[in-house]
Amino acid sequence: MECYNQQLPECSAGLPNLAALGGGMVYDSTITSGDTATKPGWAQIFSGYNAEVLGIYSNGDYQPIPEGYTVFEKLENNFGDENIVTMFISGKSIHTGAACVGDSTYENGQPVTEDQGQPWCLTKDHLDYYENDLRQNLVVGNRALELLETHQNDLFFASFIFRVPDVIGHIGGENSSQYTQAIVGDDIWLGNIVDKLVELGIDDRTLIYVTTDHGFDEDGNTHGNAPYTFLVTNDPLVVREGDRKDIAPTILERYGISLGPLGNAPAVDGFSLYSFPAFECVPEGQAFIDYEGAPACCSGLSLISLDRAFNRNLFTYATGGTGDNSGYCTACGDGICTEPENFLNCSADCN
Repeated sequence: MECYNQQLPECSAGLPNLAALGGGMVYDSTITSGDTATKPGWAQIFSGYNAEVLGIYSNGDYQPIPEGYTVFEKLENNFGDENIVTMFISGKSIHTGAACVGDSTYENGQPVTEDQGQPWCLTKDHLDYYENDLRQNLVVGNRALELLETHQNDLFFASFIFRVPDVIGHIGGENSSQYTQAIVGDDIWLGNIVDKLVELGIDDRTLIYVTTDHGFDEDGNTHGNAPYTFLVTNDPLVVREGDRKDIAPTILERYGISLGPLGNAPAVDGFSLYSFPAFECVPEGQAFIDYEGAPACCSGLSLISLDRAFNRNLFTYATGGTGDNSGYCTACGDGICTEPENFLNCSADCN
């Protein structure tokens, strides 16, 4: 947002392509289920389910996304394999990988045998294009342009994942000049993709959603608990900010696909961003998402922040955004869980 708002020397012009896409509107997208990490992030963005349903909690605790759970598969089933083209093109490596249990893969540059099953192990077989570990923006971007040209006359649903800002952030840190430049690089590629859609004459009938799988720790080089991310879109039906798991239900509703049970897949956990959730208040154990008009915690419940206690010796404050009071609704009526310094002393239910 510092870059978007022209507050940094490396982006004195802001992020013009992002601003143009959203008409100047940036929606908050808050993470309340699963780690603020790549494996649970993209699995949730493209499915709409909680980490507990997917079995993908973190980059180290995961399994394949259950078959039939993703937007890609639901689209294929709804329209028929021959009537829609689905693409998953990623610059990331193992965290958007598709190695199944027993497959040979690489971790930190070393050959290993996969023992849990990477998230896209089952989904890849239902995709028209699954291409992973493309690494550089130039490779991902050029592949995106090529595929858009190839399928300009087809109904398509495409994901193009750029990895460079995340890599640079881990190396140089969130406040480094290189990190900012990497974000500007993503904005340039967004512009290239939009220009290609214009060139092909399909820009006025293509919806674009730009989001991230996680935020980044302020002035740090990790994203241990960075739950504040963003969504920018040219979809005029989006009316509110929401949760990371609300993006998939939004896309499903746009395509006219049920958010309820489908085949082996249960109803999605997220809510479409086209309307406000129907419930009047947020029950115990559920997340309160801070946006204008959002339902508050039900009577008798207290709100605790998205700060996280991983164990008795490690407490991680939520970072990546400001002015967001999102949290969880709890029955700890004495308020002991509302202060981070007391969080480790709360009951198991409060944690």
